[in-house]
Amino acid sequence: MTEKSKTIRKHYEASKKDSALVVSVKQLLQKMGDGPLTSAQLAGLDQFQGGGLEMTSNFIKLLKIAKEMQVLDAGSGLGGPSRFAAEHYGCQVMGVDLVSSFVAVAQLLAERVGMNRNVSYQVGNLMGLDLPDEHFDVVYTQHVVMNIPDRTRVYSELRRVLKPGGTFGFYDALATDGKPAPHYPVPWAEHGNQSALLTEAETRDVLKRVGLRVTMWKDVTSEVVQWADVRRLLAPQADTPGPNLKLVMGERLGQMSTNFERNLREEKVRLVMATTTRS
Repeated sequence: MTEKSKTIRKHYEASKKDSALVVSVKQLLQKMGDGPLTSAQLAGLDQFQGGGLEMTSNFIKLLKIAKEMQVLDAGSGLGGPSRFAAEHYGCQVMGVDLVSSFVAVAQLLAERVGMNRNVSYQVGNLMGLDLPDEHFDVVYTQHVVMNIPDRTRVYSELRRVLKPGGTFGFYDALATDGKPAPHYPVPWAEHGNQSALLTEAETRDVLKRVGLRVTMWKDVTSEVVQWADVRRLLAPQADTPGPNLKLVMGERLGQMSTNFERNLREEKVRLVMATTTRS
């Protein structure tokens, strides 16, 4: 594992280590009672991207996933989007993530929601996947590549495992033109040395060079800001906090979330959904 990969993993593991996170999630699930859980019930915990489950639903719809398709969730985290895709579209999803504790929790949650036949998870590095060439119909990332400076290598690797004519889509954070410095910390980085945001022009250039042709591009920054406003309005009315990403990221999540939203409002960071085709 490269030093950069170790740094990324350390950032996400800073709150809880491997077995400790799994134990905490098991305790949370016990408090939630017996029986299968829904995507909505777990969304506060396993939807680690701007806009939560609502934006995941909007993004997955853009990928045009059909029943029986083989799908790769590259950087799957706790597995919320992968389970949503499998549940609603009848596909088979493999999730790959650098953080072993995230993979263990994703497997645990898949069992609890009754989706373990449709989804599977493994530890892996997006810079060099232990997966066959031209295997997946759809590959996607959500809030993943912001830590990876060598975007050419990671997009080339994702293209490698995609079938000819297949779809690669992403819902990720981009730098705005001029690359104004964001406020830190943010969910993906404690400071600027951990962050690697590209502009739209830079992103499109890399995609073209590796053989991924853009078919749809949508800036959803304003939608996520509106979602944050509604969530803030409704939060005081909630009876219980429910599953929360603080379980994973610790108390630092509050400042990270505040800065993330501030960066969106001040146009230092953009959120974009896009689809491409392997040419």
